[in-house]
Amino acid sequence: MSAAAEPRGPRSPARGFTLAELLVAMASAGLVLAGLVTFLMAGQQSFLIGSNQIEAQQNVRIAIARMIDEIRGAGNAPGAPGTCPPRSAISAGQTATSLTLQNDWNGNGCIDPGVVVMVAGTPRGEQVTYTFAGSQLLRQESAVNNAAEPVVGGIQTLAFTYLDASGAVTATATSICSVVVTIRTRPETSRATAYPQGRVFVEMTDTARIRNPGCEPKSGA
Repeated sequence: MSAAAEPRGPRSPARGFTLAELLVAMASAGLVLAGLVTFLMAGQQSFLIGSNQIEAQQNVRIAIARMIDEIRGAGNAPGAPGTCPPRSAISAGQTATSLTLQNDWNGNGCIDPGVVVMVAGTPRGEQVTYTFAGSQLLRQESAVNNAAEPVVGGIQTLAFTYLDASGAVTATATSICSVVVTIRTRPETSRATAYPQGRVFVEMTDTARIRNPGCEPKSGA
């Protein structure tokens, strides 16, 4: 006879997680994820601030450099005196946000907005007007541009201040020897503006002294 099989006891059920353990694990995972999200948001915000700062600085540098160079050279080639009414490097009617620079390129003593003269291989008009409109700096060269063309965008404010030979503020065009240009810019693109810190503004001021005999510093002054 075969030996009787030993009776087996009941199997132990596989041990799982209790509800309390699951809640603790989910809470821990949530804390880790929240920390990661905060870290990623801080990195994105830092990148946004940096890139917007660079863009705003580029905008203001482009605008300042272009205007300063042309203001300094205004009044070039004075031509024959007395053939036209008195004129100046900056046309009368300048404002805090607009000015017109003048150059007698053909040397006839007059400023003719309808004339185009080749200067160093480049067609040049005898008047160049800078205007601030909306958020753009606009430039129009007489007889060369059919309409004002944008130089740079993203401008918040622009202001021209006009000084005479002694450095005093003047409203008389024929007395202007220096122009102080102040520009405040922001990034031209509107990316990721959800972060207030990403709305970067840059302000720059520069002074251009017009290079013409009437504005040269007096000896012994």
